[in-house]
Amino acid sequence: MGLKESLAKLSMINIKRGEVLFKEGVPSNGAMFFLFEGQLDIYKQIENKHVKLRSILPGEFFGEMAIINNSPRAASIVVVSESAKLGIINRTTFVQMSQESPEFLFLLLKKVIERLYETDGKIRAIKRKQDEDSVIAKMIPTTNATSIGSDESTSAQDPFSDNTTPIGE
Repeated sequence: MGLKESLAKLSMINIKRGEVLFKEGVPSNGAMFFLFEGQLDIYKQIENKHVKLRSILPGEFFGEMAIINNSPRAASIVVVSESAKLGIINRTTFVQMSQESPEFLFLLLKKVIERLYETDGKIRAIKRKQDEDSVIAKMIPTTNATSIGSDESTSAQDPFSDNTTPIGE
């Protein structure tokens, strides 16, 4: 059986714009996902700010760390399209897909390595910018100054608030 046949057998969920699939740091339920339709954004909390790392587009796997070592979620995932259709891959399904489709493991490993490099580069760039902003802020007189890089106003629909219940956990 090939990868397409394995993906066709997945349990599906549909979620709406603004809903949180899971939050960074929350214990995982041991499931990863495959995005069939829609767009999701990945956010990482860096120095008390939610920073967008990248988007997830149809055809991508994500959440694989939950399958491999059942670790807490490494980032938060929010739906940004009108809706999103996802396939759920639990540990049993993961093992079965791995045995039936070796291309699945290769694609997953390739994607994980690409993401590690990409994410590391982005985090380094964000920290460099924050360091530069900090140096600039120290050089600007504090009288009558507004905060450089201040947070945007929080809306009533903040996907990261403690009142938000993640969908995927």
